[in-house]
Amino acid sequence: MGFIRNWRLKAALQAALSRLPGGERINDRLQRAVGGLRNLESNVAIKVDDWYGIVELLDTVGRADVRGMDLAEIGTGWYPVLPLCFSLAGARSVLTVDLTRHLSAEMTFEAVAALEAHLARISERCGVPLEEVLSRYRRLRACQSVETLLAAAGIRYEAPQDAARLAWLDGDSLDLVYSNSVLEHIAIDALGPILTEASRVLKPNGVMVHAVACNDHYAHFDSSISFVNFLAFDEREWKRWNNRFHYQNRLRAPDFIHLAQAAGFVVVHERRAVRPGTKEALSKMRLAPQFAHYSMDDLAATTVDFVAIRSPGASDTSGGDAGVVLGFERGAAKSVCAGAADKKDRLRVP
Repeated sequence: MGFIRNWRLKAALQAALSRLPGGERINDRLQRAVGGLRNLESNVAIKVDDWYGIVELLDTVGRADVRGMDLAEIGTGWYPVLPLCFSLAGARSVLTVDLTRHLSAEMTFEAVAALEAHLARISERCGVPLEEVLSRYRRLRACQSVETLLAAAGIRYEAPQDAARLAWLDGDSLDLVYSNSVLEHIAIDALGPILTEASRVLKPNGVMVHAVACNDHYAHFDSSISFVNFLAFDEREWKRWNNRFHYQNRLRAPDFIHLAQAAGFVVVHERRAVRPGTKEALSKMRLAPQFAHYSMDDLAATTVDFVAIRSPGASDTSGGDAGVVLGFERGAAKSVCAGAADKKDRLRVP
């Protein structure tokens, strides 16, 4: 919503829309007309960058070649760029699930057209011959409906679908479960069950990868606030501004690591980034009491990406109690390791 530069005004507008019948459709149309979805070609390029980052993370465990793999994505959004990239790179199937049925046929076809400029990069990153990628791409361009396009790509779209309840999916059946700029938008109590379900459906040698933009997303359009502005509000105050169209759980980097561990995973790689000016902003702000126990480094991380594998006996875990796991009752949460990644913060939810 480029015409709104004050984050409180946008939060209030989205909160009002969230209470209206048909408000979700109105919000979607606003995002396409004047918001973060209006420049789809540019957004596709950003999402390809994000896909590239996910594959880089897979490369840390020797799994960058996804040919023949079965994947699942948590959080589809309006058009499935990352599943399409994985399909073009040779993945056998990609299940993508979302709580809300946002996917647009029109934007999906536009996204496929925009991907033509990125085929060589997809080929190079996964080590797949370019002619293979081109052949798959030509099949997608020949499709006349979004249903046939998704089928040709091996993509199964399920929405509305709770990622914690995939009972129809066999256990030990997937090679990879991933998300991109999604976990920060999921309620804290729902994260544990989602990660536990990921452990159930992954093969014993399967991998879980999450790229998390744990920064205040309102700062992407209101330049007067920092990317940690939301840490100044206690729960009661933040509830006033948080809404289901732009929900932010405000968890810090180590919280996501602890949740993965509680769900039966061993985190084998972690990388963080800190937005320029973030530590300076933190030094000048008054933190809400619930964030006082975090270290400066844990507060300042504006993205955290991690790779995890199932630990022995993972299927026996229940995910634990989120409040205890995250240190809300037991003090400071410590990072497993701190990467020195210097990359821009992501924003996939306008």
